[in-house]
Amino acid sequence: MKELFKLSNGEEILIRPVKRADVNGIWKNFNEVVEERLYLPVLYSIDSQYEKQSWFDNIKKSNEFCFVAENLNLKTLSNNIVGQCEITNVEWDATMHVGNLGIIINKNYRNMGIGKRLIKMVIKEAKTYNKEKLILSCFSNNTRALNLYEKLRFKRVGIRRKQFLIDSNYYDEVLMELFIIDNSI
Repeated sequence: MKELFKLSNGEEILIRPVKRADVNGIWKNFNEVVEERLYLPVLYSIDSQYEKQSWFDNIKKSNEFCFVAENLNLKTLSNNIVGQCEITNVEWDATMHVGNLGIIINKNYRNMGIGKRLIKMVIKEAKTYNKEKLILSCFSNNTRALNLYEKLRFKRVGIRRKQFLIDSNYYDEVLMELFIIDNSI
């Protein structure tokens, strides 16, 4: 499953399943978002090549999946991944029908529709992995992401107050879910 589209600035974006060659680009993108200290409850960058490769191997081994948004106008493999969205398994045997959605968009490519396209793609793909429900969490101050999730029919199901402490600031965590069988995306 792939989708090719143009941004308003003329750049071509290809949404497609992850490949091993994407690993460094994915982690470069991830680490840049970590450095923003606004959207992820992660405090330190991932620099180990072993950890990066292990992530990819684990996705394949664990029946999980990831889609990337590749900017076809950027030729360097470590810079061409501008977004990624993955579905991972929840840790319990009795939750194999549930997928945990995680998404990251490079700050230079936000508000361009890439996140929405990535999420729609993984929702469709999740059905082929026998997922019936998707869950996610988001910082309560990330209103842009929360609005997108709600447009895609995710429902707020809870909030964890002061769940994360980053640079002496507390952040609430909003919990959301989507029943795929009820969704016509």
